[in-house]
Amino acid sequence: MNPGLPTENPEPRKAVYRARHRLIHREQFSLVYDKGLKKPAGPIVVFALENGLPHPRLGLSVGRRVGNAVKRNAVKRRLRDAFRFLAASWPDEQPGMDIVLVVRPHDVRTPAAYQSLLEGTLARISRHAKKSQDDSS
Repeated sequence: MNPGLPTENPEPRKAVYRARHRLIHREQFSLVYDKGLKKPAGPIVVFALENGLPHPRLGLSVGRRVGNAVKRNAVKRRLRDAFRFLAASWPDEQPGMDIVLVVRPHDVRTPAAYQSLLEGTLARISRHAKKSQDDSS
């Protein structure tokens, strides 16, 4: 028995970024671009569309204009990290969304800065979607 390891199975981490939380196919991105709501949020443009699932999914679009590969990967890593915590605190009563983030050139920020940026923008999108739904009923 290794004294440094816990003897019981620890509770699984809730804030994980699993494959089911990712948008990876071109068709998924196209659907969100075509039918989703678009909101700029500083250096990021957020596209969001309800997906009918109980959880959100994330797609990233980080072009070469953002910077070299090191910078692009740093931005993607931090955005995924921010999304992990956002997805972990996703309210059960709120429908899941497909979220595509299109990143514009900017200086890399902290995951907390990206998280607050995403939370504010997604709250605006949710209000807009709810208002549109109420108007159509």
